[in-house]
Amino acid sequence: MRGVVRTVAGGVGFWLLIDLLRVWAPSLITIFGQAASTPPEAMGGFALAVVLAGCLPVLLVRVPALPDHVLLATALLGALACRIALQIVGGGGPQLWWASAGVAFAVAWSCLAARCRGDRLVQAFAVGMALATTTHAALGTWGAVWRDDVWAWLLLAVQAGLVLGALAGGSRGEGRRSPAPRGLALALLPGYLVAGVWAANPARASATVETWGPVTVAVATVAAVALAWPGTPRRVPAAAAGLAGLGLMAGTAGTLLPATASPWSLPAYVVGLPTLVVVLRALAGRAAGAGRTTPTLAAAGGAVLWVVLFFAYYAGYDLGYRADWLLVVVAAVLGGAGFLATLGRPHPEHRRSPGRREDPRPVEPVVPRRRLVAASAVGGAAVLAGVTAALGPQATIPSVAVPDDADDSLTVVAWNLRMGYGMDGTFEPAQVARLIAEQEPDIVLLSEVDRGWLLNGGQDQLEILAVLLGMDARFGPAADPVWGDAVLTDLPVTGVDTHPLPSHGAVTGAQALAVNVSQGGRNLEVVSTHVQPHPVADDADRALAQARDIADLVGRPGGDRVVLGGDFNLRPGDPSWEALLGAGLHDALSGARPAPTSPADDPRQQIDHVLVSDGLAASDPRTVPTLLSDHLPVVVTLVATG
Repeated sequence: MRGVVRTVAGGVGFWLLIDLLRVWAPSLITIFGQAASTPPEAMGGFALAVVLAGCLPVLLVRVPALPDHVLLATALLGALACRIALQIVGGGGPQLWWASAGVAFAVAWSCLAARCRGDRLVQAFAVGMALATTTHAALGTWGAVWRDDVWAWLLLAVQAGLVLGALAGGSRGEGRRSPAPRGLALALLPGYLVAGVWAANPARASATVETWGPVTVAVATVAAVALAWPGTPRRVPAAAAGLAGLGLMAGTAGTLLPATASPWSLPAYVVGLPTLVVVLRALAGRAAGAGRTTPTLAAAGGAVLWVVLFFAYYAGYDLGYRADWLLVVVAAVLGGAGFLATLGRPHPEHRRSPGRREDPRPVEPVVPRRRLVAASAVGGAAVLAGVTAALGPQATIPSVAVPDDADDSLTVVAWNLRMGYGMDGTFEPAQVARLIAEQEPDIVLLSEVDRGWLLNGGQDQLEILAVLLGMDARFGPAADPVWGDAVLTDLPVTGVDTHPLPSHGAVTGAQALAVNVSQGGRNLEVVSTHVQPHPVADDADRALAQARDIADLVGRPGGDRVVLGGDFNLRPGDPSWEALLGAGLHDALSGARPAPTSPADDPRQQIDHVLVSDGLAASDPRTVPTLLSDHLPVVVTLVATG
């Protein structure tokens, strides 16, 4: 029973770490920095400092007056206290500092936890992934820490109860007898990077298949617990470790490398976390070998490696390189290390005692009752996880009704949402949905839509808004399969086309999402785009080339009426602006000029626009003051003139 208590304690520790990271990473981007306007190396340096602060307790584990269990309890309680504080604070500086302190405590806990037995550490990792992933899927990937409802407080109470119960169960002495192998301790947090980016990320899976994606991930993470639970053979065969490593690498490549999310990548989520757990179990079976590096110091090195890889991966979107292959390499290294571990000396806990004799008599295979109970429990938990992931979003995400529009007019909203984060660095989709609903829109054009970046908390922002508003959502990937532009509408959709556009030197590229809708028997082509800024602000030739690409797309003769909107990063009167008008488009916001939209707290730049073709007349153009993004939304009413 005490072993189960220790596993639960480890599981809730990883769960807390993940919840804290959901706040900390986007806080670095939106509060410490200002996305692409802040040097990535500055944000990375701050993040590294926080992780190093969490590694400092490693230096204290040799002090006899501070036993391991005291340090572990202190770190876990510190992480819990910061998690509670984040449920109360309202963004800004307090959010950044509480999140940073919480991550430091959680990293310290993860380093100290490496002194427990290796197989127990893998079990705790699997349980933590299952708890974090299943609850996140049940909330529709809307992170509990960003919510202020009964579901958020209920999950926080569960976390606190598990922490206090686990600490009351005690965990004295085991780590001194049989600590985790150093290879496992080093690999644990880099392994979480692979899990968090895709393998245990229900938001990214939601962009693949809206309902079945999160369900698949939730069931797979619970199934992974069965592969790590007591009763399974401790020593992983080399063939199993090799296949798991190949599966992990193939799943990572198949999920991250394609330009668009495809339902064909769904099988990767089935094996994603299970293969990672098998690889970690293989590492847990390796003997420590000679050397001065303790498992705790190895875990600290893994934490530093994790934060370096984390920012190296996402910095590519600011610095102009695609780092998808980086995670493929990480997965390959993990898989290779797991396979090699099965070829080395087994961990002392996995060896047969020299004095023990083999009984020559045949023994009937017997499955212990507790193993049956454990298998039944995991199977039931997997079914429960799938049901809650499927039904949870409808139960936990409230509806924000959009009033019906009885006339023939068409209200259009265009808004750059900055991945859903407001000027204070908080994620508030319910308030975003209410503001949109107040405009009584028929069509909503969204820029900077995030559908699962770990950097932004791993949330499917588009699906959350679609459920809140009860509108049909269509997505066009730009930077990668889960970041781009979108259209929300309550009109019948008759066709969808995504058009990747040449980047012309912009670091995240561009695309145009064309959605054909029907209103009153008339067809209308709605195009949502986001023209990216260029590395050189005065590079008018490149900006003009990108504007001409869009003009060529929407300026087709004899086509449907066109509404083009989004964040163009250009101003009225620019050569790029004139190129768009030259394609037969008209400024739908002309009656409200000047109409600055950025930055939201001091609007000075007119860079968000709605342009329309002949046959559409615009009225009531306006911007809406708000701090729910770094851009203001623009709104216009359109009426067909012929």
